Amino acid sequence: MIYTPEKNPRQAFILITLIVLFGIVWGYWVNEFYMTVALLFWMQYTAVLSYLQFKRKTRHKYKTFTEILLYPQLRFFIFELIAFWGVAMLIMYKTLAIGTAALLAWWLFSLNFYLYYRKKKK
Repeated sequence: MIYTPEKNPRQAFILITLIVLFGIVWGYWVNEFYMTVALLFWMQYTAVLSYLQFKRKTRHKYKTFTEILLYPQLRFFIFELIAFWGVAMLIMYKTLAIGTAALLAWWLFSLNFYLYYRKKKK
């Protein structure tokens, strides 16, 4: 269910929202470990989602920014890179701002995909 956002966009968006909120709030007030876990989940989520897209051989148009991000290799590279920067900055420099920016980027991407899939279903 969570790895098929095109079929369940609302559930995937709610899950990502909860993980991002959990990572940011607990990362600041409890321990940065929670933000690291949220970023690592994003990395795992992206890897599984890209794998499933390759396996199903899904095809998308490439006219808008969102449709370009649906290209699995590009999405994998961009999302993994952003999440890796967030994790690296947390581990090396304890910089919560970069981790927060990475998690907010994930949330914005998921909002973008949610709106795209919702509009596509109509």
